[in-house]
Amino acid sequence: MARPADHRLRGQLAGLGAALLFGCSAPLISTFTATGSALSIAGLLYAGATVALLAARLVRGTRAETPVSRKDIPALAVITLLGGVVGPIALVLGLARLSAAAGSLLLNLEAVFTLAIAVLFGREHLGRRGLLSAVLTIAGAVLLSEGSHAGASWIGGGLIALATLAWGIDNNLSQRLSLRDPLQIATLKAAGASLPMQGLALLLGQPLPALPATLALMAIGALGYGLSIWLDLLALRNLGAAREAVLFSTAPFAGALFSLVILREDFTAPLLVAAGLMAAGVVLLLQEHHTHWHQHEVLRHAHRHRHDTRGEDPHHDHPHRPEDLAGIPVDRPYWHAHEHRHEQLEHAHPHGSDAHHRHRH
Repeated sequence: MARPADHRLRGQLAGLGAALLFGCSAPLISTFTATGSALSIAGLLYAGATVALLAARLVRGTRAETPVSRKDIPALAVITLLGGVVGPIALVLGLARLSAAAGSLLLNLEAVFTLAIAVLFGREHLGRRGLLSAVLTIAGAVLLSEGSHAGASWIGGGLIALATLAWGIDNNLSQRLSLRDPLQIATLKAAGASLPMQGLALLLGQPLPALPATLALMAIGALGYGLSIWLDLLALRNLGAAREAVLFSTAPFAGALFSLVILREDFTAPLLVAAGLMAAGVVLLLQEHHTHWHQHEVLRHAHRHRHDTRGEDPHHDHPHRPEDLAGIPVDRPYWHAHEHRHEQLEHAHPHGSDAHHRHRH
């Protein structure tokens, strides 16, 4: 396993990448809401996501990861239903009633829901710097929203709120699954959402949009849902749901900026102030160092981790069976995945709210 700082940096970059892709997808989707039903559009978004993720699996090749097991199926079914069906359909219906910028800005509710659930129910911890970062980034999105809802309806706002609540629950459940292969989880979620929605749309006599719109929606889904979900799972794995939520709260700003620059929507002065608040929040989170003396209880689980000859990671100083090391050159640092046991351990080091650090504060 790499040093904690390496994990945090990879998680932070993955979280920002996921936010950028998803944030830009919302205003683009709003331009296609009149081309088909919400069901068929949401199904096409996840069809594109499925194709992109399958292609990513082919390009990446085999990799030491812990696959999804039978006991993960209930949680995977819930995140597929909430994050892959309820969220996208509510989003498409809501975007049809809002401007592109307004719809993008309301997506900041996802960060609020994710953060609240993670801290109140998920035993995650945010220190003063992390909480200040959350306040600044979410305040930036709220400031942007002021006066930007021309033509918006309560129904549209309520539908976006429903979508973000579904994604907030999805994010926290996904964090629990993130020790499994993130690319496999993302692929199963995308396919599990796309196929039922497309089948139901056909049964209800809701045809696909014209071919150009169909291809465009699949392309949007490939980036804004497929690659974004994969990156988001990597962020959840390395940072926990609360810190991922703070980074992902930049998605509304990315969407609003995209609407202004690409879709040529009206520029508003609060955009600069909001951008400053969000930038300050992200910088604070990137500089956060949460360190204290803590105790690890005995834990047995399976996931991808790294070993090296210097013993830099005391969390994974465990014995191996011969089959755990089959075909692996152990004279240099190596990654692999297998079930292993963590003994009780007490120490202090910088850490986030990953699966190894869900302790009391």
